[in-house]
Amino acid sequence: MKRPPARLRLVADRDEPLLGFLVRRGGVGEELARAAIARGGAFVRGRRVPDPTIPLHVGDRVELALQAQDVSPLGRDRVLHLDEQVLAVDKPAGVAAQQDLAGGPALPDLCSALLRELGEGQSQALLVHRLDRGTTGVTVLARTRRAQAALLLEFRAHRVRKEYRALVSPPPSGDEGVNDSSVGSRPALTRWRVVERYASAALIAALPETGRTHQIRLHLRDLGCPLLGDKANGGEVILTRPSGARHDFSRPMLHALSLGLRHPAGFEMNVEAPLPPDFEAARAFLGAAR
Repeated sequence: MKRPPARLRLVADRDEPLLGFLVRRGGVGEELARAAIARGGAFVRGRRVPDPTIPLHVGDRVELALQAQDVSPLGRDRVLHLDEQVLAVDKPAGVAAQQDLAGGPALPDLCSALLRELGEGQSQALLVHRLDRGTTGVTVLARTRRAQAALLLEFRAHRVRKEYRALVSPPPSGDEGVNDSSVGSRPALTRWRVVERYASAALIAALPETGRTHQIRLHLRDLGCPLLGDKANGGEVILTRPSGARHDFSRPMLHALSLGLRHPAGFEMNVEAPLPPDFEAARAFLGAAR
């Protein structure tokens, strides 16, 4: 039996409801299409739509992610901080901050499910900042609208202290520096320093003072030291040692190590997340080549 594709990209050829179009033109069953729409995998003209009956018009671009990302629910060990106003988690790779074209559950949904599992009476989890789908590490969410407003103010005022770890190749020539080139025509600044050097790579501490989309990835690329695994920005996805041993990088090697900010209650809090296993495995591979 032929397996359905992971994603459909179609253009409407007549006016009709979304579900009927997907079944007719996409060649998938109604049950599968309904499940994908309910999961948040349907986009019309680039916007996510949750309603299978939404009318399409000739020329509308339609995308449907039929297979959810293979992401396990967040475990209790992912909780870094929990109180009545704030939840901080160690985000795994493969989880998006918001629903996107790749489909799968978004971080707030996973956090809400985790809060219910923990027996919390209030399971709301609201975004405050975003990490890329492939980036791991500290992510803070608000549990009330008031807490969300307070935390957003901290980020917008650039009062949040953020530190990342990045594996790059080739290594930079210097040991530290600052990149203040704009990102998307908006001011951006990232301080960096070398933590470890390897034969053809380096472990870098990146401290962004602004929070532009893909800021660290772009600033490291501009430095001539793209993230390992960041194919979109020139990063190597495979490294091979003279012995023939090789290591594959399935994602950009970027980890949000720590985050410090003022809690909505007024006190200073600092949250840290350990380096994930794939990051440590990459470090071990690079270290063995020194």
